Amino acid sequence: MSNSRGDIDLVGHNIISIPAENVGPLPSIDNIIVKADSPEKQWIEDVTQQIGDWRAKLRSTYIRWALSINGLHIAAEKYADPELAMHHKFTVTSLRPDDDQNINPCVIAEWDGLTASDAHRKTIPMLTAFGIIDLYANLEEVIFALYRTYLNYHPEQLLQGNEFRELRRLKREAEADSLKCNAWETAWQKRLNDWQRKKIYDGLGQVFKRFCNTAGIKTPSTYKQTTVETWAKSIDIVSFVRNALIHGETIVSEELETLCTKTKPYACGFDFKSGEPLVIQLIHLQRVDLFCEQLLSALNISLCELAFKQN
Repeated sequence: MSNSRGDIDLVGHNIISIPAENVGPLPSIDNIIVKADSPEKQWIEDVTQQIGDWRAKLRSTYIRWALSINGLHIAAEKYADPELAMHHKFTVTSLRPDDDQNINPCVIAEWDGLTASDAHRKTIPMLTAFGIIDLYANLEEVIFALYRTYLNYHPEQLLQGNEFRELRRLKREAEADSLKCNAWETAWQKRLNDWQRKKIYDGLGQVFKRFCNTAGIKTPSTYKQTTVETWAKSIDIVSFVRNALIHGETIVSEELETLCTKTKPYACGFDFKSGEPLVIQLIHLQRVDLFCEQLLSALNISLCELAFKQN
């Protein structure tokens, strides 16, 4: 059973061990887990291990919204059927107080077939918009989870300055005495959480670039069309659209049109025009899904190259 976020894996994946002497045809794979051969690379192993799980979660998120949208299309076709409309009314029920102030289920809308069909079709853009909001929330979760994994192996990145002198002391004591590890871990997790709450105000694209720069993640050597910087630009425009939807904007702003123009060809296919209705279509949701998929693949290749470079 999934939770209220719908965190259910509809994809699944298998981990296949490929020995070095295997020179036969390889199975189809979409993620490589780098096995650490030194403590310095352990964070790379952990991150590449997570990428497969995050890929499944992001893809499952898109699939759930695709299923919901498909259901609306099917319902719209069903209720538009003249044969069905002759014998059935479409009703919407909710809870309302009766004359005695008891809360009971009741019909709050009753429509003929064509009206119900039209209502289902008009609801589709709302679901595609919610799908982008949900995908972005997952993308934010991915980027911070990977960044935090790196920082767990490099806590010194967040322990600079006099204000963190006590944290540095706790870390030294934990390294010398295992009985003091709990105090350090508790303080460290608080430091990470405080850092994340403040960092999100920098913008997710900037957070992503900072992660790559700090961890030494570079554009894959075979990539000619995109870079770490363009990935961040794509994240920024998805973030901008998401924020517009969250705040209930219904008309495309000049700023959004400018961002679409300036960010091409990295704008995830967004081509909104100022003054027009801000309508999210299925193709927009599909393009965000595509970007998330390709971003994880690019990160995986980058991390593989980083690990081999350190050999």
